[in-house]
Amino acid sequence: MLKIEQLKVNYPDGNQVLDEVSFQINENETIGVVGANGAGKSTLLMSIVGLLLPIAGSITIDGTEVNKKNLKLIRERIGIVMQDPDDQLFMPTVYDDIAFGLRNYGVNEETIKNRIDYIMKTLDIERLKLQHTQKLSGGEKRIVAIATVLAMEPSLILFDEPTSFLDPKTRRNLMKLLKNITTSKLIATHDLDMALELCDRVIILKEGKVFATGLASEILRNEELLLNAGLELPYCLQNSNFKST
Repeated sequence: MLKIEQLKVNYPDGNQVLDEVSFQINENETIGVVGANGAGKSTLLMSIVGLLLPIAGSITIDGTEVNKKNLKLIRERIGIVMQDPDDQLFMPTVYDDIAFGLRNYGVNEETIKNRIDYIMKTLDIERLKLQHTQKLSGGEKRIVAIATVLAMEPSLILFDEPTSFLDPKTRRNLMKLLKNITTSKLIATHDLDMALELCDRVIILKEGKVFATGLASEILRNEELLLNAGLELPYCLQNSNFKST
């Protein structure tokens, strides 16, 4: 699946953002990446899809290394759902947005139609098929953005702050959707309650390094560890009997 070894990444100005980051994701796992602002979460996602290439270490997906030569193949295997869905929705209709990637890879229209019909039914967004994406609500845009990625049938999906700016009801509906997606997922998030509920394991980044990693059910209940990483307990555990150190 995904394997990252001793990853070091700099910004173009030379500032180091990730330093010797190592972990792996197995098939059908959901992994959370958490950390304070500036810890390197979004940079990690950008590195995995080749938007920022490492100065040292390696990233491999299904045995293929992420490098300039392999970017096309890597991006067929990894999908990313950005924090702001407006960054990836730009076609006239929802149908066209979901079809864009498939058309770009030369998939025939009948296959595209069948795949989109299936995805829309699965995500319960058939009513949005011919709507203009810019007229959708924030939650609807987020789900359509996920649909554009699912249509490509990737091995791994990366999510950058998927619950940000959502009202409580839409957030809950999105979490149910994410839970039902069996594809391997890497979720970068400040939403520790979501990470506790959805993730099998959690990686805490601090100043570009892996500060701690382990089962979400253990890491996210360790108040002392979280405080040392600049985080707090998930809201659902604050002032509860579930705290541990």
